[in-house]
Amino acid sequence: MKRIAWAWFLASALLAACATATPAAPAPANEATLPSTPASAPSSAAAESAATPEANVAEAAQPLKLVASFSVIADWLQNVAGERATIIALAGAEAEPHEYEPTPQDSVRLAEADLVFEIGAGFETWLDRLYEASGSRAQRVVLSEGLELRPFGGHEHEHEHGEGEHKQEEGEHKHEHEHGEFDPHVWQNPQNVIKMVERIAEALKAADPAGAETYARNAERYIEQLSALDAEIEQLVSQIPKERRKIATSHEALGYFADRYGFEIIPIFIAPGELNQPSAQAIAEVVKRLREEEVTVIFGESVGDVPALESIARESGAKLGPVLFTDALFAPGKPGSTYLDAMRYNARTLVDVLR
Repeated sequence: MKRIAWAWFLASALLAACATATPAAPAPANEATLPSTPASAPSSAAAESAATPEANVAEAAQPLKLVASFSVIADWLQNVAGERATIIALAGAEAEPHEYEPTPQDSVRLAEADLVFEIGAGFETWLDRLYEASGSRAQRVVLSEGLELRPFGGHEHEHEHGEGEHKQEEGEHKHEHEHGEFDPHVWQNPQNVIKMVERIAEALKAADPAGAETYARNAERYIEQLSALDAEIEQLVSQIPKERRKIATSHEALGYFADRYGFEIIPIFIAPGELNQPSAQAIAEVVKRLREEEVTVIFGESVGDVPALESIARESGAKLGPVLFTDALFAPGKPGSTYLDAMRYNARTLVDVLR
């Protein structure tokens, strides 16, 4: 069935690419398109002419076309590129990037892009095939390169076990190994984001040397905000007693946050195929673990909802807390529509519930 689906996708992508000579249809409402200027703004050439006298002599550069794999990266790009680029997120606001299903229009967007930004580290498992199918020549910028990646579970798995212990660990880590050995959710630590923003700025400077000063200035301003966010979260977390700093969620998406701010992660590992309808045995194992860890609150996530969490919380004696932002931002106008807001919300929510 997957081969048939991809064959259909390739045929659709080719038809969509052939249609690029005509004006593009507006994006569906559920796709996140983050234009850098309002629809009523003047054309890029006119804006450049108004901003710089020399534009009357030399032809103004067109805005860069940037594609982000998902909504969080798109927000960083907007902060660094400003009005010098148009930005599109493939997995947009409130979309689950792990299980994103690309559309033929995504293939066209990649084919037209100047740069494609992704986390890497096994996060966007669908992007390689989409990029190849699109025929894109855009440079791919992998933002996790150069970062220290944490193994899932916060420790190395390459050590000896007894036979029974090994089987138990194999079951517990089935979910994480399906997404790779290392945790790709690097953005949950603002210090990592600072390094990724620096990488974004360098990539934009190389692609658009005329805007180098703008990118450097915007990146510097945004990094100051990220540093302030990091300090604010530290101050907030200090209000939570260390013995209560436990975060139980449906999967291990907050590991970098936990490492940075002194939390213990207790992931509810349910096999991916059982997230919506987990087996009785899977629920029993999760409930047992939560009781052993004396977990008092289970947090939902902003995407990838697990309906069984309510029953798991009830059977374990824990209460179901608010959702936390993990793999996607919300749409503009809602809480958590930017990276800064989402991280600040998570920290304040944890303080309110756990202190």
